[in-house]
Amino acid sequence: MRILAAGIGVLGVGVLGSLAGYGERQTAERPRFQIEIQGASESGPRFTLTNHSGKTLTACFIEISSSLEQRQRSGIGWDALVQDVEPLAPGEGASMPLSHVVGDPLPDKVEISAGIWADGETFGRTELVDRLLKTRNLRESEYDEAISFLRGGMEQGWSQDQFLAALSGKKASGALYAIRSTLQANKNLDHQPRSLQIVMQHLLEWLTQKRELLRQAKPHGSVQVSQ
Repeated sequence: MRILAAGIGVLGVGVLGSLAGYGERQTAERPRFQIEIQGASESGPRFTLTNHSGKTLTACFIEISSSLEQRQRSGIGWDALVQDVEPLAPGEGASMPLSHVVGDPLPDKVEISAGIWADGETFGRTELVDRLLKTRNLRESEYDEAISFLRGGMEQGWSQDQFLAALSGKKASGALYAIRSTLQANKNLDHQPRSLQIVMQHLLEWLTQKRELLRQAKPHGSVQVSQ
């Protein structure tokens, strides 16, 4: 396990919903995960997700609920490619915050309802797989925008101030924020044109690599809705 934490309770976790119907790449194997809930820790309630399947997990949709409450389950998406963290290889685990309403009973049920493997195969409820893929598509479009912005500025020979001025009029996605924060952290680049060019080129290569990872991870086959 990559992230070690002492668990208060251990829950065996299955996958909710049908495992059939998501294109040609839907896996027939029932995924096996283990959830350890840490109700008391210095950083607040957390849970550890451990992958006991034979494949590397790159994304999943997690549903959280309490047996003492009738309220609707809350759900969160975890995606290593979007959140820039390591995928979960077989036998590895990751610690995550356990979201809950302050004052309400602590959730005692965490379930993996859908997910995407490193080879592009998917499992679980189709509508939740689709939500994971839509988030990836959104992040890919943000990378496209940032890459186009960088290339345009570099081709026109923009200065540091010109890059920052152009960014000020744009809605800040994560990719554009990375460009702005890098420029702001290197305040003397206007006096070092060669250094500015190197920094921008490194950013361009980094963003391109992130975008290509998302493109390569897309499942194959058409989407078929199943209940």
